[in-house]
Amino acid sequence: MIFYIADLHLNDQKIFGKCQRPFKNLNEYKDTLFANWNNKVAKNDIVFVLGDVADDNDVSWIADFKKLNGTKHLIIGNHDSLILNQIIESKIFESVDFIKMVMDNNRKVCVCHYPLMDWLEFNRNGLLVYGHVHNKTEKNGKAYAQIKEYYKDKPAYNCGVDVTNFEPVTLDEMINLKEELKNGPYIN
Repeated sequence: MIFYIADLHLNDQKIFGKCQRPFKNLNEYKDTLFANWNNKVAKNDIVFVLGDVADDNDVSWIADFKKLNGTKHLIIGNHDSLILNQIIESKIFESVDFIKMVMDNNRKVCVCHYPLMDWLEFNRNGLLVYGHVHNKTEKNGKAYAQIKEYYKDKPAYNCGVDVTNFEPVTLDEMINLKEELKNGPYIN
């Protein structure tokens, strides 16, 4: 099975206020996230991590990340670039890319940290899975409202932990989640 997840921001306290994460502290967040991950993802599953694994200068998460199930692939996010060499040297990811086309149950899926206006295979029934925007709402600014409106009828899905209940999700789960939340404020 293939799973997707983004914007973990491990050990990054600053993100709690920005996203109103419902945890007492970072340890509770990580315990929940890691338990959700390992309860859902089997050893042989594939997980695409769509960027922003941790804080810009923090590599302490690497030891904990090795305990997570699945074969992991990183799609680089804006908070990964300063520690990219350490990430690559750790060998915790099978691959490290900025953008990638994958096949998921005969569906072409472009994976990228950022929401895109046009993506690989866009005009050939390709889907997009992205992160970066967390659970931003229309009240956060004009750009977020425009992104939500643009994606409303497009096959583009947000796999950020702030909208996926802090767990990796399948493509079908994201499709269902987008339908459930289509009239809500979150970008999904």
